Amino acid sequence: MNERGVSIRTIHPDVLHLGRRLMLIGLGLLFCICTYAQFFINGIEPKYDQRTRSFLISIPKNYWGKDYQATITLANNTTWKHLVVNNQSIIHPVVFNHIQGEKSYPISVDVDGKTNHYTLSFTYLPILHLSGDFNTDYSLGVVEVQNPHQKTQVMNAEIKWRGGATSGPSKHKHNYKIKFVDEQGEKKNYSFFSLRNDNKWILDAGQVDLFRLRNLIAGKIWNDFATKPYYSVVESDVYTASRGEVVELFLNDEYLGIYNFCEPIDRKQLKLRKYNETSLQIHGGLWKAAGWGYATFMNNPKAYDNSQPTWDVFELKYPKLDEVCPSDYSTLYNAIKFVRTSKASDFSEQIGDYIDIPVFVDYYLFVNVFNAFDLAGKNLYWAVYDKQHHKRITLALWDLDSTVGQNYTNDPLHPDYVAWNSKPIVPTNIASRLFGLNIKGFKQKVINRYIQLRQSYFSFNYLANTYRHYYDLIKDSGAATREEQRWSGDSDISFQTLNFEEELSYITDWLDHRLEFLDKYFTDEYGVDIYASINDKYAISGMKVDRTYKGIIIIKGKKYLVK
Repeated sequence: MNERGVSIRTIHPDVLHLGRRLMLIGLGLLFCICTYAQFFINGIEPKYDQRTRSFLISIPKNYWGKDYQATITLANNTTWKHLVVNNQSIIHPVVFNHIQGEKSYPISVDVDGKTNHYTLSFTYLPILHLSGDFNTDYSLGVVEVQNPHQKTQVMNAEIKWRGGATSGPSKHKHNYKIKFVDEQGEKKNYSFFSLRNDNKWILDAGQVDLFRLRNLIAGKIWNDFATKPYYSVVESDVYTASRGEVVELFLNDEYLGIYNFCEPIDRKQLKLRKYNETSLQIHGGLWKAAGWGYATFMNNPKAYDNSQPTWDVFELKYPKLDEVCPSDYSTLYNAIKFVRTSKASDFSEQIGDYIDIPVFVDYYLFVNVFNAFDLAGKNLYWAVYDKQHHKRITLALWDLDSTVGQNYTNDPLHPDYVAWNSKPIVPTNIASRLFGLNIKGFKQKVINRYIQLRQSYFSFNYLANTYRHYYDLIKDSGAATREEQRWSGDSDISFQTLNFEEELSYITDWLDHRLEFLDKYFTDEYGVDIYASINDKYAISGMKVDRTYKGIIIIKGKKYLVK
């Protein structure tokens, strides 16, 4: 009987391990049999796309624009004969002239008396290849990671489609959740791209995002500027948004395009204190607002049941019921109840005991600069470091695709609520009460923080250059063109055409107008000349002037003509 009184038929662990091991061994053999490529380039196997009859291989970026010489070898027991690569026999090293991401090189080979023709392209992005049959339930598969700077890794894993609306069978470019395992089926940790060492990873498709990388970029910007949680003085390397790396993905010899290979938001990412198995004491807690409801906005919390995996709109993330039952929602519940029901005087004095205010200020500004409307309560993770010593909850961000002018669906493509001049958001009842009561000069603190960030991480140059950097990355590697050709017109993006250059122009223009709009909004709302605070203007004479001045002006050492 389990804790809920349900009878469970048990299977001896040795039998389970043997079954899993045989499945993994069989899957490894299947992987070896099904791999299409039967040749190697400098010892590395290129990945094959059956849709375009093309191969792709990852090499270091320092070869770009240069000739690349490679030794071509055939696989053992191959049926291929008379392989010719880039019009050169493989008896001698083959030279690929002037490597570029969008360039392709011809391949011909005789198979069973017939000459087959293919093309070969290069990328400097890492390549992942998944082998297996996947759906909404975990199933065993094989993951191959081809990193241009390291030896290729081949690993066993449990893999499934990830997400809610994005994981249906009608979708084509799925997100994936990966749990690496060893030959016995036990979890096994790996580290990739200077990220964390863990067995759990996510492949984020950017399924509706016409830039594909909004989630990765917005998360990076947040991690770069956001105030660390209150407990960071005792816990180093805390990240309150996911970190990731741009990769190109194949599934069973089919090219799936650009993905963000990233860390999940979990206890490990937030460095929360673990459950004590000796004292049976819960310390850290983590919950995700997975839907819209009163509790999402810190209003009218319902009674909770610690034996359930969900409460109201929140999903229990740590400690989970298969690890600890019952778990504990009390810290989250008490914080919401305090925000909702406390008297103004109590709220003014004690809100900092319940909510990590400095982090919340940055969240408020982030939501409004990026117009992250789908993050206004929903998709937030709330966490407590150690409930035995703290009742203060802090937050972490997830699902940042719907930012900088992107809708959560592309039908309609650009409704009013994603526009650069959409009304600023007051996320959750926390912000409503903090602004309404102006706790300890809260409004001025927000404005001061905004002005500070506008001169650094919220400056137009920093934001525009960050998006430009990722565009250059996928454009120069050839991934942008491959993605456009693979997914333009697909129903996942409501039959829109992918054009990364046009989307970058849209994002850049959106950011320029959004920042100007917010500067004016905060100036009018709080009576502070934001523009003057972040961009002191001087006439040629050296005299400081205001924003109404016309003529030649100097801002940060550069001359501009204002008409």
